[in-house]
Amino acid sequence: MKFTIAYTLLFVYVIAAILFWGYSLEKQKDVVYQLEKTILEKSKLKISDHQYNDELKSIEEKRIRRTKQYYGEGSTFLLIILLSAGIVYYAYYRQLKLSQLQQNFMLSITHELKTPIAGIKLNMQTMQKRKLDEETNKELIKSSVLETNRLNDLCNNILIATQLENKRKVMFADEINLTNLVKEEIEEFKTRYPTLIINSLFQVDDFNFKGESTLWKVVISNLIENARKYSPSDEPIEIGISKENNNVKLSIKDKGVGISDAEKLKIFQKFYRIGNENTRNSKGTGLGLYIVKKIVTLYKYDISVKNNSPKGSIFEVLFS
Repeated sequence: MKFTIAYTLLFVYVIAAILFWGYSLEKQKDVVYQLEKTILEKSKLKISDHQYNDELKSIEEKRIRRTKQYYGEGSTFLLIILLSAGIVYYAYYRQLKLSQLQQNFMLSITHELKTPIAGIKLNMQTMQKRKLDEETNKELIKSSVLETNRLNDLCNNILIATQLENKRKVMFADEINLTNLVKEEIEEFKTRYPTLIINSLFQVDDFNFKGESTLWKVVISNLIENARKYSPSDEPIEIGISKENNNVKLSIKDKGVGISDAEKLKIFQKFYRIGNENTRNSKGTGLGLYIVKKIVTLYKYDISVKNNSPKGSIFEVLFS
């Protein structure tokens, strides 16, 4: 707020100063013009009419040149000031938004770290202090493993996001079969979340591409996790691989609340999450879709999001 007020006052002062000096130069130009004419008039008797007319014409031309010079330089300087002011304000606005996103990230990451740790600690304390039957022990261990997996995924996302930040080149070391990769991730999610409903339809089985398998596992995992997070527990997630013209398309559909058109432009930004961190119910750090977009773009493929019918969202990765 203080910066905005100071910035506005400085901007107004600079513009006012430019206009003031422009007006002063305009007045000075008229003074010089009148002075030159007066000097010429006094010397009229000493020169011929032809010479007088030439001198008068020269004075008029100087006046026109000065006018063009002042307006040209003033306009250029004003344009530079406006562009510079716009760039400074845009940089400030972006920094402010990034600061807000980072604040949200810190709030969410604290919650995301504390929740599984607290769950694991409670399970371990329960097993330590009480004599439980074998079935209950298995359930507590299973719950602890799930919470540990959440912690592992969180750490992986933070680590990968950091590694991808300045990455310009990618590895093409592995031959990846898209269908097999997706099937593996589906089985992983079904093991973690036994009640999760996933319907799959694979129209393409033989599509292979070069890449780094670890990164592409993260892409598939984050897309499925995003769909799971925002879908009602009794609604299925639909995963499909199909052909579109000469390209292969991976689609992941959920039947959640959907994403507004305005939010569609922001969800792939780093740290961005829909809503306010203090009132949001869904878990997350705002890194998942950022990582997905970053990896897909690095491999020069395309990712998009559109509305599902009657509700929800569809994330599509197009392998061209």
